[in-house]
Amino acid sequence: MNRSLIAATLAAALMLAPGRAAADGPYPGSDASISAAVQLALWREGSLGQADIRAEAADGAVTLRGFAGTMEDIATAGRLARAVPGVRGVTNAIRVSVKPSRA
Repeated sequence: MNRSLIAATLAAALMLAPGRAAADGPYPGSDASISAAVQLALWREGSLGQADIRAEAADGAVTLRGFAGTMEDIATAGRLARAVPGVRGVTNAIRVSVKPSRA
């Protein structure tokens, strides 16, 4: 899929997702907007271009699932997710993808 189309879709999701008032809870925005913001942050990171990572938010707690090429990529994804406004915590369930040998 075209990278600009993905970026536009994620940006639209961020703008259209209903927000929560500060009095409603400890984090700003909806879980959908937090998930979209995390996905956008991961997508923008060039080193994660080949990774297959999904972000799901529930009450501001984000769970990362999928596969990445290295342990460093997994740590980078967790760091980026924690930096997104509204994220209260991150569970990093990303695994290193196993590449078949050429034997």
